[in-house]
Amino acid sequence: MSYAVSYSPDSETARRQLSSSQRRDLDNGMRRIADDPYGSGSSPTYAKERREATCGSVFVVYQITASHLLITVVRII
Repeated sequence: MSYAVSYSPDSETARRQLSSSQRRDLDNGMRRIADDPYGSGSSPTYAKERREATCGSVFVVYQITASHLLITVVRII
């Protein structure tokens, strides 16, 4: 079951500033993460529900809300 992906306001602003190839990397990576939020090459941070991953040339930090099948990207680097 795939999770929905949303972006915090700051992350959405950062996403819009990415080049088209970086945005494509991010979108492809987030599709993979939506299918397997605890895997997909991600690493846990200080909490099980907060993870980080590299999507091509873009580094993301995201929060998983399993009860709502939702992933929220909280930071894009």
